[in-house]
Amino acid sequence: MPFFLIGYMGCGKSTIGKKASNKLGVPFLDLDELISLKTGMEVHEIFTRKGEDFFRQTESSIIHNYPFKSNMIVATGGGTPCFCNNHQFMRSVGVTIYLKVSLGEIINRLQLDNKRPLLFNNKLNLNDFVVEHFSIREKEYLTSNHIIESDDISVNDIQQIITI
Repeated sequence: MPFFLIGYMGCGKSTIGKKASNKLGVPFLDLDELISLKTGMEVHEIFTRKGEDFFRQTESSIIHNYPFKSNMIVATGGGTPCFCNNHQFMRSVGVTIYLKVSLGEIINRLQLDNKRPLLFNNKLNLNDFVVEHFSIREKEYLTSNHIIESDDISVNDIQQIITI
């Protein structure tokens, strides 16, 4: 079954997912990269040119139709589980793992990040935006099969959950 890494932007889903897949010798899929391949646009371009609704529809279509393989690791986007019943679907076909990072650490990681479309208009009030946005999304994240405190996550933390 696939293992879906979920959590707020900047929590390390792609970074730790790649490392874990290499260590465990299993395939890795980054959902944002797959969306970019399918649309021919980077995620920030999709948000700018087509809007968030188009992005979420594309994301959901891919999630619900992708032929996920057993024992693969999938890094989702920060909002993926929060829209279109995606989280329910991911739990029905695999295991969801919430990489829970503290708000302070998330804000530190995002301060210098200029590639995230939801932050483009929110850099000046980053703290307020993240606190409010995170509190809305975390309700969904907390319904994951597993929750890992992830301020200082290691591949071994993931490996304890992903048994092959």
